[in-house]
Amino acid sequence: MSEAEQQASTPSKEPKVIKRYTNRKLYDTVESRYVTLDEIAAMIKDGVEVRIVDNRTKEDLTSVTLAQIIFEEEKKKNQMPLAVLREIIRHPGESISGFIQKEVSPRVASIREEAESRVASIREGAESRVASIREGAESRLDKLLGRDDKRDEAAPGEATEVPAAPEGAEGSTSAISPAELLKASQRAVEDWQRKIDERVKQVVENLTGNLPALGRDMQSLLQRLEDLEKKLDEIEKRPKS
Repeated sequence: MSEAEQQASTPSKEPKVIKRYTNRKLYDTVESRYVTLDEIAAMIKDGVEVRIVDNRTKEDLTSVTLAQIIFEEEKKKNQMPLAVLREIIRHPGESISGFIQKEVSPRVASIREEAESRVASIREGAESRVASIREGAESRLDKLLGRDDKRDEAAPGEATEVPAAPEGAEGSTSAISPAELLKASQRAVEDWQRKIDERVKQVVENLTGNLPALGRDMQSLLQRLEDLEKKLDEIEKRPKS
């Protein structure tokens, strides 16, 4: 490959020059067309180096234009509190990064710690209640399984039939054996615990935004366990054969 071909194949490191006119229009000298701030932002995100200059004075306006792009992006998102913007204006001699490190970062850390504390408190309370209900349910199931084992010993060789559900009863709860009920319930509880773990992770990442959703998931898990207790009550009330 010749030297000329190598130079042609090597991407130029020179920044793309964009001229700014007195009417504030921006002109891309490479593509020979007018561009918007959004298009310049897209170029920068794609890794393109740009340099904005005043068409008349040749003054470098890159920093001013990039600051304007950041401002426009922030306006669209509307996420930076007005109080923070006011503080930045009140400290003109301080860089934005320095201001954020000194003023904003500690506040964010404080909010994050509070969110983690609230999540831990909610989870600890719910897990304690879940453990209590689950232990009670497993204990009652063990007794029922023991009762079934005794029936098997008393009548070896005879198949123990589960009484049919009364006519009009909801679902087929009475036709479920205690072992099957325990297995199915444990799967349901594990599924809900996985959902709660995912929700906890989201809450910590998004600060306090998902705390209500976490509470709803906890309540759903507790409702599942309470439903399990009701089913156990129905099984215990079966007539002994």
